[in-house]
Parts: sequence; C-alpha cells; structure tokens
Amino acid sequence: MKAMMYSVLKSPILHFIFLGILAFFTYSYLKPADREAILITTQTIDALVQQRESIAQKAITPEMRQSIIEGHIEDEILLREAYKRGFDKNDYRVRKRILNIMRTSLSEVIPEPSVAQLRAFYDANRERYLTSPSRSFEQVYFSFASAKLPEKSEQFIKQLQEAKDVVGLGDFSLITGNRYSKSSFQTTALTFGKPFAQVVFDMPLNTWRGPVESFQGIHYVRVTAEHEPELPPFEQMEQYLRQDYFLRKTRESQVAKIDELRKNYEVIVEGK
Repeated sequence: MKAMMYSVLKSPILHFIFLGILAFFTYSYLKPADREAILITTQTIDALVQQRESIAQKAITPEMRQSIIEGHIEDEILLREAYKRGFDKNDYRVRKRILNIMRTSLSEVIPEPSVAQLRAFYDANRERYLTSPSRSFEQVYFSFASAKLPEKSEQFIKQLQEAKDVVGLGDFSLITGNRYSKSSFQTTALTFGKPFAQVVFDMPLNTWRGPVESFQGIHYVRVTAEHEPELPPFEQMEQYLRQDYFLRKTRESQVAKIDELRKNYEVIVEGK
C-alpha cells in the first residue's frame, strides 16, 4: 500500500496538476481585483487580417498578423481607458462621433419612393418648399474709384428716369450686371452685402434711389417688381425631394427607436 502511495506521489501527472492548481490560486490572489478582461476572438482577428489584405492587395505574413493583433489590443486598451476617463462625456468631438454612430445604428433602410409617394410627400409639405419673397431690380454700378461717378446724385437720378436704357451709364462689371430677376433677400445680400439688400427690400417700386453703397462699389437702384413666395413645379424639385424624403424618413425612424429606448430611463430636467 505504501509502495503504491509512494508511486502515485512520484507521478509526473500529479505534479503537473498540483502545479496548475497552485498557479491558478497564485494568479487569482495576486491579480488586481478590478482587472478587466480583453477578449480578442479569432473572428475579430480574421476580419482585421482580411481588411488589411484587401488594402495591401497581398497576403499578410505571420509577423504582420501579430502586429495587427497587437495594434488591436492597443486600441482596445485605449478605448476602455477613454471611457474610464469620461472622454466620451467630456470631449465634444468624441461625444459627437459616438452619437452619430449610435444614430446611424438605429437607422433603417428606407425603400426607394415611387413618383406617387414623392408627389404625396411634396403636397403634404408644401410650406417647406415655398421660395422666399423676392424682388426684381435694376442697378447702375460705379467702382469706388470710378471717374464716371456722378457729382450730383439728383441730376443723375433725373437722367435715369428719362433714359430708355440705363446700360452703359455706369461702369462695366462682369460681377454685378444690371438687372436681377426674382432675387431673394439672401441672394441679394450674398452679392452686394446685407445693408444693400435692406435698402432694396425697403424701397418703393419704380423709383430710382442712390447713391447706395455696397462692398462692390456705388449703385443707383430701381425696384421693378416684388414677388410673393412661390411653389416650384414638382418636376423641378424631384431630385431634391428624393433626398429630403430619405432624410425625413430616416429621422422619423430614429426618433421612433429613441422613444422606445427612452422608456428605459427616468428623465429629470431641472427647472421644469
């Protein structure tokens, strides 16, 4: 019996098992209690390798494979540390990026709309597609250093009122032109500046006014017509409508899913 026990105790297998148990308990005792496990699956490694091969257009060597794995481990460590340090909450760029990814993940694939669906969408949102109020006007332009700049504005305005065609009375300019049709306040302001646009949209019809200064130069202006908002034809808007349709339907889908997620939280807004 003693011989048998002695033989068992001398068994290499028993020694291996004992050392394994000892190592397990030693590791469990010595490792930090809050140490987080990072699991890198073979599926993840294969996907990373395939992605690199696709970019490099060649097979990945074992050394490159190990480098890819080490790089991914580094990314995972840094990502977890970023969350622990609250970068996703305190850094605006990180927070914005995460929110965009989350919203994208909630988006559904929106089916291509038919022409009938687009027309119905257009009719239901007519106010959204009305043009801005606009004005048609003509103007005579002078550069700030022009030798033709009128010395007496009253006399020049009288000349403009009597002229059959004002083209040629001022300086030539490829930028400004003489006549503008259905120009909105925003378009006029982009071309001549906001103060000039304000004058044009406050003027009475068919009356010359000047000198009016813009960042382009000096102008004499007459408003020939004013136009109420208009609804462009469907055919003119169809391409834009298609894009807007997808954006609106995607947003509706996201909002519906966010409303479902909201049920998991108690939202408290201070001051209400």
